Amino acid sequence: MRMTKLLSMLLALVMLLAVLPATAENPSTWLTDELTTITVMRGENALQPLKADTIKLQTIKELLNIELVVEAPPSANYNDTKTARINSNDMPDIMLVSTSDVRSFARKGMFVNLSEYRDELPHLFALLDADPSLSMLTVDGDFYSAPSLQRLNKFVRRSGNLFNFRTDLLAKYDLEAPKTFDDLYDAMLVIKQNEPEMVGLTCRSGTRKFMDRVSYPLGSGSSIYYDADKGGVWLYGPAHEEFKGVLEYLNKLYEADLLDHDYATNTKDQWAQKLSNGTAMGTIDNDGVVRNYVAPLQQIDPSYNIEVLPVPENALGEKRIELASADWTDQQWVIATSSKKIELCLKFLDWCYSEEGAIVNGYGKEGVTFYFDENGDAIVMPELLEEYSANPANAAYDIQIALGVGLNDVSPYVDTGVQMQMEIYLKGDAEAQAAYLDMVSKIGPMEGNREPVLAPPLSEAQTERYTELLLKVENLVWQEVDKYIKGEEPIENWDNVIATIKADAEEMEEIYNEAWNAALGK
Repeated sequence: MRMTKLLSMLLALVMLLAVLPATAENPSTWLTDELTTITVMRGENALQPLKADTIKLQTIKELLNIELVVEAPPSANYNDTKTARINSNDMPDIMLVSTSDVRSFARKGMFVNLSEYRDELPHLFALLDADPSLSMLTVDGDFYSAPSLQRLNKFVRRSGNLFNFRTDLLAKYDLEAPKTFDDLYDAMLVIKQNEPEMVGLTCRSGTRKFMDRVSYPLGSGSSIYYDADKGGVWLYGPAHEEFKGVLEYLNKLYEADLLDHDYATNTKDQWAQKLSNGTAMGTIDNDGVVRNYVAPLQQIDPSYNIEVLPVPENALGEKRIELASADWTDQQWVIATSSKKIELCLKFLDWCYSEEGAIVNGYGKEGVTFYFDENGDAIVMPELLEEYSANPANAAYDIQIALGVGLNDVSPYVDTGVQMQMEIYLKGDAEAQAAYLDMVSKIGPMEGNREPVLAPPLSEAQTERYTELLLKVENLVWQEVDKYIKGEEPIENWDNVIATIKADAEEMEEIYNEAWNAALGK
């Protein structure tokens, strides 16, 4: 009897011990005891397709016990897909949206109010609180989204839609770097006369993106924009005389065949081809992307070079071009209120803004894809740099595709180290790498570079009225722009466009400036 009782007790103890280890052995980094799936949606960059079995996703699973499933509609269609999913309340747990999405849908209860969970998001709010300008992203004083922020590393460089030009052609024809936009016209004209098959200033993604990039350097803006040179106010560019000057200059280039005649329809691929085959003289675009085409062309023609030149002075006597933000504040991560895993999503999102999260999302797995050097900096394994350098024009993307890391993946707190280290590696020997690092270090402080300014938060009433006015005005403006660039309409007729939109544009400016002053406490 006693033996039976003892055996029963031992059996019960064995059964208890069989259960306990599973709980006791759970890694301390796990965010959930049971393997749980979180769905995330973001647009897929054509240059960096997203894979479902990367070492980063495997590392997240090991560390957090979370299975991350990423839905990635093509970036070209992402806006439509995203809007349809939000409107139908059929959202993934977490998704990437824009500032305008947050302002349009937060008040409708579609996104979790992150400010209500401040204590559960210590890493995120430590970063938000450290930069008061990020308060411009709030809705009625609360954060409904987490902006894509940059984790600084020793290789970080400033970038932006800068003035990239074929300096080898300037040297070939004994031309100085253009100091003004008129000088640019003259220089391109000389090159065109000697090499008529060449395309002058080229662009990607059509008229609107092109105008977004060139309007500001030429003295105006393509939509509502902040102008420090005109008293520090928000202006709707196309409603002002300066925009007419932009159109006039572009028409001058177009008539002389110095503006790519495909500017209105160019795709990214067509733009890339003109840079990669050496037929384009220059472009105002992301200098980091443009430099991808230098190495492969230098293998064919060692003299080929395209570099960032000093900002040309416009007709108003201004030197100005907008740097890219140190962060990516228009790429914002939201948690759907319809998610059944809000608490876990909050934990995961906050982990992404931790040092560990940034490193995993930026580099992959320690000891496998990177290591820490004696200074604590993450360094990509040399064999990986060698493996993915075969196609120099796309090497920085290829290695990020393989690892599943970087800005174009799921990386709310972005460390660009993999991209930067590949760019440096492609330069070759130590001397060439040092020259490259010296060159990029000079881009940020270049005269005329301006820091981007975040748009002010609008009230619900302001948002509704501004959106109504913007749609009305933009529909009119963008039906007309190409006509003036191509010379189908005389430039003086733009005065009629200004007259038509003037009242609505002034009201839009009033809304923005009122919200701006309120946000600044004026």
